[in-house]
Amino acid sequence: MKHTARTANEYFAQLDDDRREALLTLRKRIKEIWPMILEDMGSDMPTYHLNGHTLCALASQKHFMALYIMPYDLLNAFKKDLLIYDKGRSCIRFKRLEPATFDLFDRIIKYTGSQLEESELVRPTIRRRAERTA
Repeated sequence: MKHTARTANEYFAQLDDDRREALLTLRKRIKEIWPMILEDMGSDMPTYHLNGHTLCALASQKHFMALYIMPYDLLNAFKKDLLIYDKGRSCIRFKRLEPATFDLFDRIIKYTGSQLEESELVRPTIRRRAERTA
């Protein structure tokens, strides 16, 4: 879906209730895991930066929602866990945020954030003014 949002709050406000609830739940968890994370709108979706590096992004597409892990090479640690998911190189697509999906995303976010420096893909990427999330 094409969004006209300039901020993450505007982005979430434009979503249908069920998608808004799922993506806001993920957003909240990202902020709880990494309290110093910065949020901006990169590539027209809420994007999260940790220590100057892009960690992940959330999106609502036409037929699914997605969690994008920017250092996607770190997803190799979850290869077996991700076998049952529809995924791309850096995104994990889902239609509902079920407990098993939420638990997996929680582990992925913790792991990728703690291993950012180990990724071969990490480089500073904050181009716009990012906002500190409370």
